Parts: sequence; C-alpha cells; structure tokens
Amino acid sequence: MEKGLKRFIDKNVVVTGGGSGIGRGICKRFASEGANVIVADIDEKGGRETVEIIANEGGIAEYIYVDVSDNDSINELIKKSADKFGKIDVAVANAGISDRSSSALEATPDDWDRVYGVNVKGAFFFSKAAILHMMENDVKGSVVTISSIMGRAIKNMTGAYASSKAAVIAFTKTLAKCASNAGIRVNSVAPGMVATNLYNLVEKELMMEKNSFVKWIIDQSIKNGNILIPREGTPEDIAAAVAFLSSEDASYITAQVLCVDGGMDWSW
Repeated sequence: MEKGLKRFIDKNVVVTGGGSGIGRGICKRFASEGANVIVADIDEKGGRETVEIIANEGGIAEYIYVDVSDNDSINELIKKSADKFGKIDVAVANAGISDRSSSALEATPDDWDRVYGVNVKGAFFFSKAAILHMMENDVKGSVVTISSIMGRAIKNMTGAYASSKAAVIAFTKTLAKCASNAGIRVNSVAPGMVATNLYNLVEKELMMEKNSFVKWIIDQSIKNGNILIPREGTPEDIAAAVAFLSSEDASYITAQVLCVDGGMDWSW
C-alpha cells in the first residue's frame, strides 16, 4: 500500500461482506485513507472483528447486519448507514458466495438460486439502493461491484458462480448508464485467485486441505505460463483497486471492469 494516501477523509463508505477476506481488506483500506466505514455482513462475529481491527489501527468503523439476499435488509442497511454517518459517498457490493460443487453438471436449482440470490440479486439491489440514496442526497458518489475473472472467461470447474459474476459485470454497466446523469460512477473490480474462504466448499468436495485450492491453481498457472505475475492475489491487492476506482483519481472512469489477477485474464 502506498503510504500516506488520505483520499476519503470525511467520506462515508459502506462495504457488504466486510467481515472477512476481500471485504475486510477493502474496509481496512478505506479506513486507512480516512473514511468512516460501515462493515456490513450477515456474519456478526466477523463483522465486529473487522471493526475491532480498524479501531486498533486508529480508524473509524461500525458494524451493521445485512442479508443481501433480502431486499428489506438491504434497505435497512442503507437507512442505518445514513443515520449513523450521514450521506453515503461510496458503496462496495462485495458480498458473495460460491458453488457447492466444482462441476456445473452437478448444480441443482437450489444451488443456482442460492448463488444468484447473493451474487446477482444481492449485489444489484444493494447497488441500486445506494445509487438512489446518492441521487436523493445529491451525492456524486461511486459504486464498485466485485465480480470475478470467472465472469469474463468461464472455466470448466464452475457452475452458477461464473455466470453470476458475468451478470454482475453486465448490470454494472447498465447501472453506470442509469446513474451517469447524476454524476455517479459505477465500476467493477474482477479479482483473480485470492485465498479466501470462498473456496472452502470446493476444497471439501475435492478432499483438499483447507485453503489449498488457490495455491494449487496458482502453481499450475505458473507451471503452464498462464499467469504473468507469479503469485496469488491478496485482499490488499483488490482493496487498492477498489479504492482507486472510488477516488477522484478515477473521476473520468465509469462502466469499466478492472481485472486484478496478475495477468491471468490474458491467458484465458
């Protein structure tokens, strides 16, 4: 992280899925740059841990419960966030879940609905609610969705997850068009392989050691020349891109997808 950046002083940021992994990294990055951060998550324990970490580092954060698959819960999150800190300047639709199995042929209707309920419906309606809040309060803000390189170049070990992330990319561009007249920018960050608990279900199915899937993919990609920066990604890598797109440094950027993947998208 570049030291000393303070691009979000007096700005209020809401991050869904902020209780762990990439979401936690995003929350920490915004707080380090001076933002007041709402850590929104269905996991209260993880959310409060993120708040504690930020507080210990001198930042300002509050935890608010949200179930992004429930539109009423999303609307309550927006209301509580505004009540706590005032207008929302930046919203990050990060909450996401993965498939239960590695093969699309094993996906069930319940699996599909579960993944789409969080990754597509949840991300869309959270982004929409944030945009409407910004419009009502004359905030020329920023919304960033978290998609995936899986949504750009689908591989065989994906079912609902890959297509859900493709849908996130599509609606991000639609929302950018709808929000442009209000001065609101909407972009997406597409992470590559980042070691988080997202892959734990697949690891269990494949009888792999916990938190070993990403390392295995990266090792294979290095061996086959399919990644240009030979390491796995980190939550901090993704957070840096989200912070950039949310800042005035990106004031002329909207409706874009920024891949943060070490060049893996190039080979796909």
